[in-house]
Amino acid sequence: MEYPGKNQRGNIMNKLIQSDLSKCVGCNLCVHVCPINEANITLIENGQLMVGVDNEKCIVCGACLAVCRQKSRDYDDDTERFIEDLMNGVAISVFCTPPVSADLPDWDRILTWLRRLGAKNIFDISFGADISAWAYIRWIRQNSPKTIIFQPCPAIVDYVLLHNPSLLPYLSPVHSPMMCAAIYIRRYQNTPHRFAAISPCIAKSSEFKETGNLVSYNVTFKKLEEYIARNDIPLPVEPGNYDHQQSGLGAVYSYTGGLKENVEFFLGQALRADKSEGQSLVYKVLDEFGKGDMENWPMVLDLINCPEGCRLGTGAVNGKTVSGVETAMENAGKAELSGMKRKYLEQMFADFDGSLRLTDFVRQYSPRPVAKKEAP
Repeated sequence: MEYPGKNQRGNIMNKLIQSDLSKCVGCNLCVHVCPINEANITLIENGQLMVGVDNEKCIVCGACLAVCRQKSRDYDDDTERFIEDLMNGVAISVFCTPPVSADLPDWDRILTWLRRLGAKNIFDISFGADISAWAYIRWIRQNSPKTIIFQPCPAIVDYVLLHNPSLLPYLSPVHSPMMCAAIYIRRYQNTPHRFAAISPCIAKSSEFKETGNLVSYNVTFKKLEEYIARNDIPLPVEPGNYDHQQSGLGAVYSYTGGLKENVEFFLGQALRADKSEGQSLVYKVLDEFGKGDMENWPMVLDLINCPEGCRLGTGAVNGKTVSGVETAMENAGKAELSGMKRKYLEQMFADFDGSLRLTDFVRQYSPRPVAKKEAP
């Protein structure tokens, strides 16, 4: 039995988080960890307490997925549609986030497999992170905000749009690295293909729909690995690589506080930039920020929904250890940043100044506040 949920947000929001009530035992762990209590709906059937999902209010933070021992909660992404379209000859270019090399041990062979299925180009989005960092720096210098909330995390954005729209004036308009990469490839390289994102983030599906479906598929590490295993797909022996790999400090963007590190590198550490991560903390920080004295808050709030940043996102492969992914990401970051000089990074930003339009990499928000239940 599956709770159908509510979906009054039209095409903006899929029913990403799903609840199979036949497995639910009513332990309420999902309710306890969810930052949006009203995103859970308690039902009683034949004397059995069960908890469903209200998709109208869910921000796809994924906290319930991590604690549900009965596997009553699951999520949906675009993996099967993406692979089916590739096999049917649809022209698709693929973007991969940096944690792919840490989370999927056969990632380079998976790249070869995707090319053989028909993927036109495969990009490491670290260059999108460089563009995003450039856009942040330029936007901050142009607008001199007292406080901004960084927004590469779509769960954070959904929380503001749905549950705390009073924070919209503080939400940075700069696009996420994934969207910056997609915009650059579409507008500046005139690539006509559909775009697919391979990432550890379930909530990216929401971001892609809210920004006009420039990215057509959200493929998570977990569902991709499950698809390969379920269909007993033999991966090619030959390793593959990316078509475009340009990275400055974008290589460390997926670290917790990675964006904060980028901003401090260029604007100096004199400005106050705070970072927080994890569902149990970041939404409390946002609530306190909305109610507090703005003069005492930092200039930059770098907030990430997942406790270990994007490295172990909601759609990452189960069983990965924090230390294992941390080590792999750290080694990748060191490889990218070894020997890098400030002069090189400044030249890269100067090149962006001469070739990119800042306005192409900022977005407009449409708040969609949901009705709150009145206390009895």
